[in-house]
Amino acid sequence: MNSKIKKNYLFSITYQIFAILVPIITTPYISRVLSVEGIGIYSYTYSIMRYFWLFSAIGISTLGVRTIGIYQDDRNKRTECFWNIMSTKILLSFIFIFLYYIYVFVFSDDKIISSIQGIYLFGVLLDITWLFQGMEDYKKITIRNILIKVLNILFIFLFIKKNKDLNLYIFGLAFFSVLSNFALWLSIKKYVNKFDIRKMNPFRYLKDGILLFIPSIATQIFAILDKSMIGYFTNSMIESGCYEQAFKIVDMSLIIITTISSIMIPKVAKNYSIGNKKENIKSIQKSFKFILLISIPMTIGMCYISSAFVPWFFGKGYEQAIYILYILSLLYIFMGINSITGTQCLISMGKYNIHSICLIIGGMINIFLNFILINKIGAIGAAIGSVVGEIIVSILEILYLQKNNILNIKFIFLNSKKIIIASFIMLVGDYFIKKIFYEGFFSIVILIISSCTIYLTSLILLKEKIVLNNINFIFNMKGNRV
Repeated sequence: MNSKIKKNYLFSITYQIFAILVPIITTPYISRVLSVEGIGIYSYTYSIMRYFWLFSAIGISTLGVRTIGIYQDDRNKRTECFWNIMSTKILLSFIFIFLYYIYVFVFSDDKIISSIQGIYLFGVLLDITWLFQGMEDYKKITIRNILIKVLNILFIFLFIKKNKDLNLYIFGLAFFSVLSNFALWLSIKKYVNKFDIRKMNPFRYLKDGILLFIPSIATQIFAILDKSMIGYFTNSMIESGCYEQAFKIVDMSLIIITTISSIMIPKVAKNYSIGNKKENIKSIQKSFKFILLISIPMTIGMCYISSAFVPWFFGKGYEQAIYILYILSLLYIFMGINSITGTQCLISMGKYNIHSICLIIGGMINIFLNFILINKIGAIGAAIGSVVGEIIVSILEILYLQKNNILNIKFIFLNSKKIIIASFIMLVGDYFIKKIFYEGFFSIVILIISSCTIYLTSLILLKEKIVLNNINFIFNMKGNRV
């Protein structure tokens, strides 16, 4: 990866680490104040609102990143694309905000909480993060996100004091989401000109948005339908609450893995538009290796710390989340792979239909397994369905890319053998450490530190190039080469 991509990744990863620290700070407090039932109510009502969110967005963000990335060097064309995409967002957002509130007042069992959840939809309307991602300006996104997260933390600890504050808690999360998206509008003059209403065409990118909507909604179905179906089939907010918290832990740390694909979209899209296939294949191979470098040890680590982490972090009543985490930790590997095969490869290259077909097949298998397993084993069944669905998507997309000479999976895994060896060494080391330190906060700290030390030391001793190169990159930024 070149220096610009590495710097963008460092900016992005800085925020993602901060985004992980925020729930670490707030979740133990919220889990105890709102209780597992309160978390379950939040999870269920939020999952319903997310359906309307998805339809109002219809893949516009991914389309925006790709399109803006192609026109990075053409301000006039970029301006035209931006306002056309925004006009599509405005049209769709108002339609689905209206439909959502019809649902709330006609069908919802909890009209107040559902009404508050609807505030998120105004945040979708204002979201222009895709403009800055397309221009590869991750500094502004990082600064904005960190400031908003700090305000969010202050709000939670100052105003959320008892379980009756659930409504206020949901309002705060939704309000700061809107505020976060509004903040970027103050900086758009750098990249686009004022809009000319005579040139705005809300239908210009609607077709492309719909094509991207299918993979977008299929991806979200893995998460949203799980939560909705758990609530519907089990009629237990405790099951929903345990799954919500377990999924939240995986989801917030998963961003560290998938960030690289989002950063690569503008570069891959631009290379593809000018026919630079060789450079794209090189970038994909490096990204794939980087994903495996992070995802394998994260899966192993999560399995080892779950039994100590869940009771310490969430408190009493969340014991089932331990077993859910064992299963969902596999998403680190397979969603990481899918972020490369899907987002970085197929979407960046305009192969929306292939990506959609793979995701629909995986999504249908996920839903089918949910119908069978949730009735029998509850939230654990939903976790199994999600993992199997992602594995199917991985297999299908890899087979397509390999058939079309875009990916050589055998070469990638052979080139990653040192990562696999180092991960195995870490697994064995963690097994013996776990025998000594098996519960409490201290065991979590010991396992994390020892795992990182064993893994990194093994990679250095094995002379893994991607690690040595990145160590040199960090020292070069400080003016010292090692």
